[in-house]
Amino acid sequence: METLFFVIGMVIYGIFNALNDPLLGQMSDRVDVKKWGSRRLIFIKYGGPIWALFFFIIWIPWGYNNQIIIFLHFVIMMVLYDNMLTLVILVWDALLPEIAESIEDRNKIFFLANLVGIIGGVPVLFALSIMKAGLITFQIFSGILAVISAIIFFIAATKLRERPELHQEKNVPGFIESIKQCLQSKSFVSFSFYRFFIELNNFMLMSFMFAYALLFTEGFETILLILFGLGGIIGQWVFVRLSEKKEIQSLIMHGRTIGIFITIVAFLLSLLQGTDLIWFGLLIIKVILGGYSVFINPYLLLVCDEDEMKYDTRREGMFLGTNAIFNKIAETLGPIIAVTVLVLFNFRQNAPEGYIQSETAIIGIKFLLFIVPSIMDVLGMIALRFYPIKGEYLKELKSYIKKAHQEKLIEYEKTKESPKNDSTRERI
Repeated sequence: METLFFVIGMVIYGIFNALNDPLLGQMSDRVDVKKWGSRRLIFIKYGGPIWALFFFIIWIPWGYNNQIIIFLHFVIMMVLYDNMLTLVILVWDALLPEIAESIEDRNKIFFLANLVGIIGGVPVLFALSIMKAGLITFQIFSGILAVISAIIFFIAATKLRERPELHQEKNVPGFIESIKQCLQSKSFVSFSFYRFFIELNNFMLMSFMFAYALLFTEGFETILLILFGLGGIIGQWVFVRLSEKKEIQSLIMHGRTIGIFITIVAFLLSLLQGTDLIWFGLLIIKVILGGYSVFINPYLLLVCDEDEMKYDTRREGMFLGTNAIFNKIAETLGPIIAVTVLVLFNFRQNAPEGYIQSETAIIGIKFLLFIVPSIMDVLGMIALRFYPIKGEYLKELKSYIKKAHQEKLIEYEKTKESPKNDSTRERI
């Protein structure tokens, strides 16, 4: 019965999880700014604290023995939590073009956001130990994190400013038409497939850390995560600096090509005795070369710039939400691929504590760590080849956006001044 309830709950959650991104994205794009006073910040200012509240109360069980109560708690809280998570994160990313117009500035902001994200993720390293101390202790820990997060969301939304001149138009189409236009965009589709393979790798890496840990000394997992985090940030900083002189797509292609070569060499070395430090060092270099990941969201926002050039409206929410559908397919498919690879190499699942995996299984783990991601990287490079926003077209797009936004600001200022002018005439 427990298994049946779990499966039903996951199906319900999966449906909501698949639909809420584009629906919430469309909703934020169509907000009546004159009525609510904001298009994005209103969701961050009030939605952020609500999301933090759901994060806290999700750890307070409604019951321990009644399976129906446990089922309802799981489904309701997961749906509420995920909807608020999606809404806040989505509008946060959609807000970036109003904070930074140029792709260079967007790259820098996302680098800083990723850096702060790593710092904010430090408490996760202690979560398991705190949970072992007891449920009440963990609830207190969760409550503290929730309060801190709610305060930060509220302050951020109060200090940030939107650009109302960019979204005064009422020409954002309906949901079906918006989805259709998204999927008709060559830029959006090629980008989504490119990111799809990135997300496949991410979910395979994070979901199977327990298997990769078998390749290292016991207790090395935390050090591994720290080194990966530092390597990723160093790599992103390097790529942001390089992007000031080189075109992004060229940097991605070169970084991936070198990274794939290093990964294959590391895999071959890992099959030899006494080379652990060498191939581990190569793995860290590969992580640094993966710093082009800082360009993911700025690249998607270029698609939104192109969409504005075509339809004279901004709808980052719809593009971000529709792209999330691709990502969630990758979230499901990644673990399936990883499990299949491990099973083919005779990896024993649910092995008892102290069980030593076979030599073939260890090779399978290395294959999953090195070769499978390289295959996904190649497929991602193929998808990126079809991404048209580059070269002269990119320069044309940047020039158009700069000019169009200046014109919209002038028009917006005129609409603000016109009532004053009218009242002046009346007095005269």
